[in-house]
Formats: sequence, structure tokens, C-alpha cells
Amino acid sequence: MKRSNSGLLATILFLVPIICAIELSAAVPAKKIRLAYSAFAYANPPFWIANDLKLFEKYGLDPELVYVSGARPIQAMLGGSIDVSQVGGAATVTAAAQGADVAILGTIFSRLNFVVHASPQIKQISDLRGKTLAAGAVGGNTYFAALLFLQRFGWVANKDVTLIGLGGSPEVLSALVQGRFPAGLLTAPTTHLAARMGFRELFDLATLDFPFPTLSVVSTRKYSEANPDAILNVLRATSEAIHLYRTRPERTLPVVAKYMRVAKDDPALIQSQETFAKHLNLPLTPSPEGIKFILDFLAAERPALRAKNPADFVELKFLKRLEDEGFFKQFTGKQ
Repeated sequence: MKRSNSGLLATILFLVPIICAIELSAAVPAKKIRLAYSAFAYANPPFWIANDLKLFEKYGLDPELVYVSGARPIQAMLGGSIDVSQVGGAATVTAAAQGADVAILGTIFSRLNFVVHASPQIKQISDLRGKTLAAGAVGGNTYFAALLFLQRFGWVANKDVTLIGLGGSPEVLSALVQGRFPAGLLTAPTTHLAARMGFRELFDLATLDFPFPTLSVVSTRKYSEANPDAILNVLRATSEAIHLYRTRPERTLPVVAKYMRVAKDDPALIQSQETFAKHLNLPLTPSPEGIKFILDFLAAERPALRAKNPADFVELKFLKRLEDEGFFKQFTGKQ
């Protein structure tokens, strides 16, 4: 009997700290976090999905997700009004090269998902020589796509073809419709509209398979160092959102339709999922090659940047921890 009581006492003493730990864990409030996305585009759904399907909450976060256009999330993070952003890698590298305390934590989409469309009188790519190509703002993803397009055909920007920075795809298409320029770079869903309006598809940048950090998870180093668990959980939620977008369109497409303000059966919505889902990056490993391309462009005005290491513009320790834990294995089947 005494031995039995001793065993019971030992069991109780063993279980008490475990029960207390569980209770303390359950009592820990979700971490409030302010998140931003920078564009309404079919290649940009991970934060939307993670928010609306409660994946951020699943990983212990209390999110506030807001839209901050273009490269402005960089300034918002530096100013402290946003903690983590889903934003273009080009804007991030450009800002960091100028001394801003921002770093790429993971790359969501690593293709230049832009298509060169032209008016009907442009029959082939060679017809663009000596003419003007409309692109996005200088230093943005669309502008770098335009540079890569010209490089592919041996042309020099503003010598063989003039580059004009206009803004987003809607602005570029509007300029094409008005006849202001003969060609421009567009992305979905504007590409579908341009095709219906009779503009010719000249070249799809995605066919180059160039690993560019088109869309990345970004934060300041100050925030990520002070809040490592929050960063890990953002990366966990983003990764699961990518996986669901690939594998469960019946759950994720209604979310994308809501943000894109289209019908749930819109053909462009379905086509874009088929196009973009397979190219979303999982795991979220950034490519040094794309960062180097950005640095080489910036080096035209600041030659010292040509010697910079692309690794200086990313912070990989969070992804490495998730890889070491085997987190990505559930989605990819490998570490």
C-alpha cells in the first residue's frame, strides 16, 4: 500500500508542472501584429488567405491587416506603424541599399509575372526598337522586369528603347488605350483585359524563369530581433496559406475574389490561380541572383553596391529555424 501511495505521489509530482505549463500557455494572449499588403494582384494572396482563414490566429497572432500601396509599406515599417509587410523585393533592396533598416525574411513569389503587350501595329519584338515602353515606377518590380526584357534582346534602356515609369498595370493599360505609347508591361488581371481589347502579347517574362524577389515578407531588423516568435509565426501562416492556395482552391479562391472584387466564378480568378499558385515559393527561400540584378542596376549611380553581398539584404535565420524544425516538410515532403 505504501509503495502504491509513493507511485501515486510521484505521478502527481510529475504531472503538476505539465498541467501548470499548459494552463499558462493557454492564458498567454495572442500577439498583436500590424501587417500590410502592397497591391491588389492575383500573385499576392498569401496574407489575404492567412488573414481570412484565421491562419495568423492559428499560430498565436492577433493580426490587423491593411492595404498600403506600392513601396509605402517600407516607410510605414520604418515609421513603426506597420510591423511586417508583404511587399516587393525590389523596393526592399533599394531601401536597404540606401541604409534603411529593412530585410527580406522570405520570398513569396519569385517570378517576374509581367507580360509585354503592344498595339496592333507592333507586329514583333524588333518593332519596338527606337520606340517607348511603358513600365512601372523606377525601382519597382515592373521596371526591373522591363530592364530584364531589354537585356534579353540585347538592348540598352533609354538608348535602344525608351522606358517610361507610369505606375501600376491599370495606368499602363490606360496609356496604351489612349495611344500615348505603343507597348507596356502588364500583369494579371490587366493582361486578360488587354488581350480582349486587341493588344498583342509580345513576350511573357515568366518564360525566362528568372528568380526575382517579386513579392517578399519584409520587416525591419529592429522589429524582427525584438519579436522573433512573431516573425516565425508570420512565416508559418504565410507558408500554410501558400499550400492551401495550391491545394484547396475551393477554400482560397473566395478569399481572393473578395479582395480582388470579382465574382467567385470569374474566369480570370480561376485562370490566375492555375497560373500563379504553382509559382509561389515554398519554402520561402530568397534567391541571391535576383537581388544581385537589383544591386547591379543601382550600382550605375552607386558603383560600390556592385561589390555588395546579396546575403546582406536578407535575414535567413527564421527560415532556417523552421527548416530545422521540419516545418516545411508537411507541405513539400522534404526539408
